[in-house]
Amino acid sequence: MNLAVNERFGSWLAVALGGVIGSAVRWAVQAQVADTHVDLVTVGLNVVGSMLVGIVLAHHHRLADRTFHLLTSGFAGGLTTFSTFALSIAVRLETGALLDALLHSLGTVFSVLLAAGIGYRLGRLVRS
Repeated sequence: MNLAVNERFGSWLAVALGGVIGSAVRWAVQAQVADTHVDLVTVGLNVVGSMLVGIVLAHHHRLADRTFHLLTSGFAGGLTTFSTFALSIAVRLETGALLDALLHSLGTVFSVLLAAGIGYRLGRLVRS
């Protein structure tokens, strides 16, 4: 097996391991809340995962590729969830709560982008 194949396989394993851990953490956190708070927890986990991606991105040059992939695509990818977010919007639209769907969509997108930006800035501060 050549070096490039070994490196890709190692990155694949890192993403898989991180994804398993991130998904398990998300499940454990969501299992602790009542059904009425699932949307809030989903947004919170998406914000935390986005902030983590920002922090890790600020340190990308210092990290091995496998570590970067483990933390971003793997752990943060498993921790965050677009499918649950999309389902919550679909339910709102199905029940006719159009304004609520719009506000939830915009609020979530704004929050995760802001969190990623803050995480990146924090990571750069710590790096300095």
